[in-house]
Amino acid sequence: MALPELLKKSAEKLLTEFCSQREPCCEQNHTRLTFRIGGDRVTLIEERWAYLEQGRWLIQPMAQFRYNSGLVQWSLHYFNSSKKCWVFYLNVGPSLDLAKLLRHVDDDPLHMFWS
Repeated sequence: MALPELLKKSAEKLLTEFCSQREPCCEQNHTRLTFRIGGDRVTLIEERWAYLEQGRWLIQPMAQFRYNSGLVQWSLHYFNSSKKCWVFYLNVGPSLDLAKLLRHVDDDPLHMFWS
């Protein structure tokens, strides 16, 4: 199910600001944060310049925010690269506030999101 339009616009604005404020200090122009919205999910993505393949970016999913319309709340998930699947992040529960979950990704106390 797609996100309600106002919620989608709010998420886009919040994530656009988040991504623009988190440029890596040492790897400018070689790493960037982006996001994709699909259905009821918003995926935060780290893209790295592929040095050996000119013009190509390597995509690494970082975090996924899932919206539950029945409960009217967001949940946070991290990407388990060894199992190639999303896993519910237990360090913070579901929230009505997407910004709260983004702060958890930014702080990353368990080192699940930032490499």
